[in-house]
Amino acid sequence: MALTAAATIEGKTLQSFLQVTREELAAHIDTAAIKRAAQTAGQTARQLPEQLTKWPQLSGSLADHLCGFLQENAITIFAGAWSTYAELRKQARETLEHKDTSSTVALGDHDFTWAVDPAIDILWNGQRIVTLPIAIELACTVSGLELTLREGAIHAIASGQCNSKANITCAGYPMWERALVNVDLPGALHLEHPIALAH
Repeated sequence: MALTAAATIEGKTLQSFLQVTREELAAHIDTAAIKRAAQTAGQTARQLPEQLTKWPQLSGSLADHLCGFLQENAITIFAGAWSTYAELRKQARETLEHKDTSSTVALGDHDFTWAVDPAIDILWNGQRIVTLPIAIELACTVSGLELTLREGAIHAIASGQCNSKANITCAGYPMWERALVNVDLPGALHLEHPIALAH
């Protein structure tokens, strides 16, 4: 599923940026998938199917946990990728040394990825019956990006677009995915909290 969005990323969580809801995630979680994931992870899940039939809220509970992993600030994820560029850090250091100057830096088209791999324990009567390994991955292609640097930090995003694809897997089994195309990064965004690149 691909969505076209014209949205700012400042102040948005990854969940909001990806336009995914708890209900959507819950709809992709089923007993068979959890059993397969548990077996793939090499864990004993003999009682898992019977217990799951007695726990109709499990998909919602797992979706709540997944949403919790998506609360990272989206702009922080982008900034983490940009901070790896040596030229950008060099320009940031120069603006830190000359506090009365600012610099506009254009970054060429670039790709970056971000991932986390948490685990979710499923408890039954207080006992852990299985641990589900989760992987959340975001891949982005950014183009036309201009950043304004001042005092060693990114203070504004002058322009840019991003195409993204995100997916969530459980023990390697796909649970959910989303593609976003032509997301504005957006024009003339002045950051409330500048992103430090140099100290």
